[in-house]
Amino acid sequence: ALGIGPTDMYIMYLIAVVANIFLTGVRANIIDNTRNKAGKYRPYIVTMALPAALACIFTVWFPYNQLPVWLGEGTLFGRDIAYIAKCAIIMVLNLLIHFFYYFFYDAYENLIHVLAPNSQERTDVASIKSVVYSFAPTVVNFLTPIIAQHLFHTNSTDIRVYRFLYPILTVGGLLLCMVVYKHTEEKIVQARTHVVQIRFLDALKAVAKNKYFWIISLAGWLGFLEASFLNILAWLYNYAGACSGTEYSFITLVYGNASLWGMILAPFCIRKWGKKKVLIATNAFNILFILMLLPLVQDVAHVIIWLVMGCMYFNALMGSFAHILNPAVQADIRDYQQYKTGERIDGMFAAVATIGT
Repeated sequence: ALGIGPTDMYIMYLIAVVANIFLTGVRANIIDNTRNKAGKYRPYIVTMALPAALACIFTVWFPYNQLPVWLGEGTLFGRDIAYIAKCAIIMVLNLLIHFFYYFFYDAYENLIHVLAPNSQERTDVASIKSVVYSFAPTVVNFLTPIIAQHLFHTNSTDIRVYRFLYPILTVGGLLLCMVVYKHTEEKIVQARTHVVQIRFLDALKAVAKNKYFWIISLAGWLGFLEASFLNILAWLYNYAGACSGTEYSFITLVYGNASLWGMILAPFCIRKWGKKKVLIATNAFNILFILMLLPLVQDVAHVIIWLVMGCMYFNALMGSFAHILNPAVQADIRDYQQYKTGERIDGMFAAVATIGT
């Protein structure tokens, strides 16, 4: 949508990820040593949401088409200087988004770990939270192709679609962040007289010794290639022309609905069979439904996108259990760490997980 080649985009992304490994550690250390009466995470949900939103809006609204006028027609590294400048601007904005958004994201995702000291209660709350926050992307994914087709007469690769959507989404998102901040309360079980002072290396060593964290994290990191199948539907629509914008809106709506049922069922299944059995079973079904895609992606006929959607629907149904299981298990891991050492190092756990991802 911004006109950057895939190889250049990939190189820029790798640079941003490597640069932010250091910044992730800085964020973790700040969180672990936070002493704020609002809590460990709640302050950052508000303070980091605004700069993250502004960086996102600026990314899509920057007048990139004016760069040739401002810079002329020179070349640099064998490429047009305007193109190099555009890459540099997007690179800087990406670094800012990485820092501010992931600071916000870590606070938002980890808030569930400290909302209650009871494991099952956290699981139940995570289910409600997941259903609520997954509603927005379902609606947006439904509307985006319709807006692209009927308002701009194009598909989802047109930057005008995002210039239209981003201001609306960021304003609405910021207002909802205020609701989260106002109506939540952290409940870390710790003496009021306890002084939090955790050194970076000490926190890193403590995480390194937590076997449960590494089992869960390694499972996620080894399974990251599964995420590649998420591109198939968008590719079939945007590049293979397997359906119209209106049809694709319906497809994303049905596909998004699959997660609802998994997130509703997860707390009941966990209560009946336990986290470990549910985690193993749902991952096994995930593998099965991804394998079922293999014979389908040999062709790009119109009917294929509907068959692909069917496989991905059931995969999403199983995968949505992870939205409840992961925060529930991660919260238990942090409780275990506090029990073993007397210190709660949520920030460093989140940092190592983010760096690994």
